[in-house]
Amino acid sequence: MKVLTWALVGVAGIFVIARLAGWCPGSSCSTGHSGTAAAVAATDPVAGIGATATMETPGFEPFEKAMADAKSQNKLVMVDVYTTWCHWCQKLDEDVYPTPEVQKQLGMYFAAVKVNAESDAAHSFAGKQVTERQLASQWNVTGYPTILFLSPDGTVLDRLPGYMPPKDFANVLQYMGTGAYKTTSFDAWQSAHS
Repeated sequence: MKVLTWALVGVAGIFVIARLAGWCPGSSCSTGHSGTAAAVAATDPVAGIGATATMETPGFEPFEKAMADAKSQNKLVMVDVYTTWCHWCQKLDEDVYPTPEVQKQLGMYFAAVKVNAESDAAHSFAGKQVTERQLASQWNVTGYPTILFLSPDGTVLDRLPGYMPPKDFANVLQYMGTGAYKTTSFDAWQSAHS
């Protein structure tokens, strides 16, 4: 019995260490504690979406600029809600966002922004100053990555939890960007566009 207990403790320890290193099972990671995770790493290149973020992730803008551009250009806002420790969030940045088909859809239809669910960087949204952490909570985001699609006035239209490969992600962007979501289901739209 002692051997089994120690084996279980060892497996749990390995899981905890792997989790701290950024590994998570499945295609999205949940905080498990209502979005009040530990402090954000001070070296996060996209925390608060400063000048570095737009260079790190092509097609993304600072928060206030994205919201203003959406209004002035009559585009939707695509919000990538992420955390620094989320493996699948990093895979979106590395493998999905830089692809030509995704960049094309982002440029045509969206003002894109990143929101770190653990950041205290403040932004003006809906006439109030709110942190990125508060935005993620307000939008009921509990798993990462979560992609939100907002109208130019900031209303959440739809959400996409987890990771998607580039081609599928580009299809979702086209579905939302063309306004097809208003009249048809994604499955019906995808069948007609395959």
